[in-house]
Amino acid sequence: MQKLLKYSAILLLVVITACGDYNKVFKSKDAPLKYKRAMELYSKKDYLRSVGLFDQLRDIYKNSDSLETVYYHTAICYFKLKDYQYASMFFKDFTENFTKSFRLIECAYMSLYCDYLNIGSFELDQSDTKEVMAAMQTFTNYYPDSEYTQKINDHLDELRGKLQNKEYAHVIQYFKMGEFKAAVTSAKNTVKLFPDIKEREDLEFITVKSQYIYAMNSIEKKRKERLEEVLTNFEDYKYNNDKNSAHYNEALDYKIKAEKEIKVLKELL
Repeated sequence: MQKLLKYSAILLLVVITACGDYNKVFKSKDAPLKYKRAMELYSKKDYLRSVGLFDQLRDIYKNSDSLETVYYHTAICYFKLKDYQYASMFFKDFTENFTKSFRLIECAYMSLYCDYLNIGSFELDQSDTKEVMAAMQTFTNYYPDSEYTQKINDHLDELRGKLQNKEYAHVIQYFKMGEFKAAVTSAKNTVKLFPDIKEREDLEFITVKSQYIYAMNSIEKKRKERLEEVLTNFEDYKYNNDKNSAHYNEALDYKIKAEKEIKVLKELL
C-alpha cells in the first residue's frame, strides 16, 4: 500500500510540476529559492509539492547546516502523506546523522511510530511486530523519562494485543479444522506466552474439550493415557477458574465423562 501511495504521489507530482510557478522553482538551480518555496508549501500543508523540493534539497545541501532541517521536513512530509515506510526511513536516518539535534528523541519516536502504523490488523502477517516491539522497548530503556514514554507503552500494549489475538485465532482455527491435538498444544503455548490474555479461561477450557475429543477418537490402546490428560487439563483449568466461570460446568462434564471412560477401559484390561 505504501509503495502504491509513493508511486501515485510521484505521478501526481509530475502532473503538478508540468506547469506554473512551481515548475519554474522545481527546475531552478537556485537553492535558496527552492528552500524558501519548500518551506512556504510546507507551512500551507501542501506536503506533496513540498517534499518534491526537499528531495532535491537533500543533495544540494549535503554539506550545509540546513541539511538537518531539510531531512526533518522531508520525514514529516512523508508522514503526513501516510507513506509510513519512507517516513520511518527518513526519521531513522535523521537520528543516525544528527545525533546532537534537539529533535533526536522526537525523530527516534516518530520512526517507531511509523513502523507501528505500518503494521496491519492481527489477521495479517505479524512477522515484523516483535521486531518493532523490541525496538520500542530499547527506546524506553534509552529514554525512560521522555515525553513519548507513555505513548510507547500504549503502542506496546496494542501490539501485544495483536499478537495475542493472532495466537488465539490459531487455536480456534485448529479446533474448527478438527486438529484437536494441535489445538491443545497451541492453547497451552498461548497461555504460557500471554498469561494475562483476556481469553485465558476460554483457552484453558479448549485444552479440556479438545483433549477429550482427541482421546475419544484415538485407538483403544492409546485412549486411556490420553483421557488421563483430560483430567490433568481439567485440574489446570480448575486451578485458575472458579465455578462461576463461563465454561466451568462444561469442563466438569468432560472430566466426568473422561473418568467414566477410563474406568471402562480399566475393566477391559
